Amino acid sequence: MSLEVLRTVAAAMTIIAATMVAANWNARITVWGFALFIASSIAWIADGIIESKSSLIIQNAALLLINVLGVWRWLPRAGKEAAASQAEDRAIR
Repeated sequence: MSLEVLRTVAAAMTIIAATMVAANWNARITVWGFALFIASSIAWIADGIIESKSSLIIQNAALLLINVLGVWRWLPRAGKEAAASQAEDRAIR
């Protein structure tokens, strides 16, 4: 994979993830947004390693930890929302 492709994919993932988290449609989408942020941080860290850019590595390592915290915080809520939705579906039938 070329560096330009890596950067393009990382940037696209970052934009999509930010949209998913900021929109806050529901907990499941927010969790997936944080997961996508994790993937984009890993891609940016790889770019930093390839280009020997310690600031990019440090910044995205910190963001990686923040986004892991986001998944940890939102995942239980996503499970509760899914269970509530399933219970509601069963009650309607």
